[in-house]
Formats: sequence, structure tokens, C-alpha cells
Amino acid sequence: MALVVGGLALLTQLGQLGNALRSPAYIRLSGACIVLILLLLVVAYRRGRSTWWSAAPIPILIAVGASGLEDPLAGTAIALAATVVLSLYGSTKLWLTRVLGSLIAVPAAIAISPLSGDRMMPWNSPTVLGILPQIVLMAVLTRGIYLSLVRQERTAAREALLARAGLAMLGVTDVEQVREVGRRTANSLVALTPDVTMLVLRRHPGGLVVSTAAGAPDGIRGRRLGMAAVTDPTTFTELLPGFREWHIDALGADPAIADVYIAVGSRRPVASDVLDAFRNLSHQVVLAENGCHAHAELEHQAHHDELTALPTRAKFMRAIADALNCDPGGTVALLNVDLDDFKQVNDGYGHSAGDELLVAVAARLTAVTRGRGLAARYGGDEFAVLLTDLSGPEEADEIAARLCADLAVPMELTAATVTVGASVGVAMAAPGITVAELTHRADLAMYAAKASGKNRAEAFAHPSPNLAA
Repeated sequence: MALVVGGLALLTQLGQLGNALRSPAYIRLSGACIVLILLLLVVAYRRGRSTWWSAAPIPILIAVGASGLEDPLAGTAIALAATVVLSLYGSTKLWLTRVLGSLIAVPAAIAISPLSGDRMMPWNSPTVLGILPQIVLMAVLTRGIYLSLVRQERTAAREALLARAGLAMLGVTDVEQVREVGRRTANSLVALTPDVTMLVLRRHPGGLVVSTAAGAPDGIRGRRLGMAAVTDPTTFTELLPGFREWHIDALGADPAIADVYIAVGSRRPVASDVLDAFRNLSHQVVLAENGCHAHAELEHQAHHDELTALPTRAKFMRAIADALNCDPGGTVALLNVDLDDFKQVNDGYGHSAGDELLVAVAARLTAVTRGRGLAARYGGDEFAVLLTDLSGPEEADEIAARLCADLAVPMELTAATVTVGASVGVAMAAPGITVAELTHRADLAMYAAKASGKNRAEAFAHPSPNLAA
């Protein structure tokens, strides 16, 4: 709209060319200057910006164009058109320079062609000088509208970014994925506000580490800082020279014990709505992280034994199925472990001692199989171990024997030192075997170990055809 109205104002002035004090050649030059001003306004509109190189030519074009009019005072319309349209582009310094140029151009046009209608008019007459405040007023009003629209547009863009970030984090259960959404959004927020940077600081042993660095040079992310940075902004000024204004926020937590902080830095004072946008994003990330942790905790509680923290039967069966799907043959084995004489400990020392014993057994199972398999508790005194990436049955038998030996070592409980053994049944996976069949074979092998005197390991052996008959 500004371009259309300003363009019409410029085109209207072309019909008023013909100052009596100027030659025909000069009149044509004045018309060319007015047309050139219009072209510069169109270029600024098409590019969406205006640069410093136009700051000097525009006042000259206004002065030459207006001095060729029948009444140079009508050149005020040329100055207003150029000033109003260009007030919508460029920095504040560039805008002030253009306004000053227009204020000089109008008296300059009168000085070049002092004939206004049928009388001579000095460039410093009250009539001329009285026009200048009008140019300033229109420039200020237009610039104010422009800045208001820019703020509104950026606010809407920030709100849209925060809304999209919230949707992207919704239902995400991986903490690193949540943080990556936060980093991308922080970079987008920084892009909307030049000369601003945002750092996310997370507490680590010995101090803080920069986990997010939006609008900062490469290499800042991952830097370690002392805890003094929370109360001393000069740490950030030294880290990022040129960013003098720093706002540090613990996101509602006690700054002395907070786990996460944000530091927003700028080369000039930061608007409150910009700070609020960064705070809102940070709160979104923290809430999403807490949701991930809560989900992980619920997931763990649902699929792990409350007493021993070992996987439950349901989770363990899924792990067996996955292992069988990847087994090329002879690399997977299932060990069923049943404690010997567990009932005597329970009856003699109470259930608390029995629970303590089960926790100790789980720890020994995990220690023996660490890196080679997965231990689980079926219930009561029944445990199982899934072994993968075996070299063959011999390795499975070796691990089973080691389990028996470790579980036979006396265990110090609160009530007493007790000794229990374990009967271990070993079943090797075979091509096409099902989870149910592998589990059944391990059970048969474990019962065979019980029948053979307990505290030993037995491998499943197929019955001979004669016995089967």
C-alpha cells in the first residue's frame, strides 16, 4: 500500500514539471530523477530490504527532481513518498540517515529553483521550514507502524515455533530426541532475533557443560564451565566476546541446586518477549525430559522384578524370541536356574532373609553373565539366563558350571551366613525351535539336575528312539 500510494504521488508530480528558471534539458533530468526514485522504491519492495548505498543518491534525486517542478514546494510530495516507503526497510540508523537527507533535499530544491509559482521564495523561509516537521512526523509514524508490524510478525513466528516444538515433543520417549527438537527450535528463535545467542547449561560433576549453543560459534557446545558462571556473567562475555548483555535463568529452580540453566546473551538489551520465548522453550524441553524419565521408570517397573530389578518373564520371553530370530544355529542357549534349599532359609530366618538372598543371587547371576547374556527372575526362587553369541554348547556348559560354583559360595545375610546351591538346566537352541520348546527343554534339564543330586548343571539331551518307544 505504501508503494502504491507513494508511486501515485511520484507519477502525479511528472505532470508538474516545467520550472521557469530551469532549461528544458534540466526539466528532462528532473523527470528522470523522479522516475528513478520510483524504480528504487520498487526495487526495495521486491527485494524486501534497502541498503546503505541508496542513502546518498535518494536526497540528491529528490532535490533535482523537485527543483524541476513548476512549484518546487510540491517536491514535498516526492520527499514524503520516498521517506514513507523506505521507512519500512532497513535499520534505524539507515532510516534516520534517509530522514535527514529528505529534510535537506526539500530546502535544497528551493535553493536551486527559488521561483514558486509567481514569486521568489528563499530556501529558509517559514513556509519551507514549516514543511520539514511534517516530513519528520510522517517518517516517525511510518517507522512506528513498521516496527510494530515487525514485532507482531516475529511474535507470531516465535509462537508458531514453540507450538510446533510442543507437538514434536509430544509422545516422544527418548531424551536425546527431545533435546534435538529443542536445539533446532532454539536455532530458529535465534534466527528471528539477530545478535542474540542462547546457551543451555547442564550440571555435571565438577561444574557445568554447554549442551546447546544456538547462535554461537562452533565449538561452544560441549564446553565445560565452573559453577561460578551462574552468578558471574563475565564468564560468558569471555566465552563469547561481543555479547555484553546476559540473562541467566534456573527455570524456576533454586539456582544453587538447579540441574539446568539457560543463558541468553545479546549485543544489545534483549526484549522481554524474546527472553520469554527462550524460557518457554526451555520449560517445554524440561517437561518433555521429565516425561521421558517418567515413561522409562514406568516401563522399567512394568517389565522388571520389583525385588531384584531383573527382567520379568514377559520381557524375558520377548528377548528369547528376538535372540532365536537372529540365531544362525548353535549360538543361543537358555539356562533355567532353580535354587536348592531356598525354603529352609525362608522358614529358618524369615521372608526378609529370603528376599535378601534372592537379591544376592540376582547380583551373582548378573555378574557371571555380564556381557554374554540376560538374567531374569520367573518368580519365587526360579531364575533364568539367556546366553547369546556362544561359540558352541561347550561354552554354555562352562558358564552353567561357573554359575553353580558361584551360587554355592556362602552368602552373608543380615540374619546369618547361609549356603544354597542351584540346579541349572541347559538347553541349546536349534534351527526352527520355538520359545516354548526351548523353555520346555531347559525345564527338563533343570529337573534332571535336581534328580541327579542338586547343585549341578545338566544339559538337555534328546531321548533315544528306544526309550521313546
